[in-house]
Amino acid sequence: MAKIEAIPVPPGSLLAGFGPPQSYRDCFSREVPGSVPLEQFIERFYCSWTFRPERLALGLIGRGASNADARAVASGEAQSFAAWTVIERREGEILLQDFQGATASWLSVVPGEGSTTLLFGSWVGKPDRGVVKVLMPFHRWYSRVLLGGI
Repeated sequence: MAKIEAIPVPPGSLLAGFGPPQSYRDCFSREVPGSVPLEQFIERFYCSWTFRPERLALGLIGRGASNADARAVASGEAQSFAAWTVIERREGEILLQDFQGATASWLSVVPGEGSTTLLFGSWVGKPDRGVVKVLMPFHRWYSRVLLGGI
């Protein structure tokens, strides 16, 4: 797997400004060669083999989505995908919130010289709930797996 690093949430990002200050936020980064536009990152992320189990599980609760649905969000033709709705999108980043309003996912691309840094972060609105605390180590591991599967 490619090197995935936990880094601070970039100040001024959609993720940094979302929700109350006491909410949980994380950010993971991965550098890849070449130029990767945001649309391509979104499509690769949600169509990846590492994301497939989550999409299958969401299908069981009636929140499934196809690769075509993921591509529609990536291209800006749709504002929702599976369990998420686009909250905001701007140059190089997108923020999606789940249908219950409890979590959000953030994807961003940062162009470099001959490479692109891919950023994936999460927001959790009530991080002190017992089940959330218990699942946080799994969440951080899974975030790395998702970003590494692109």
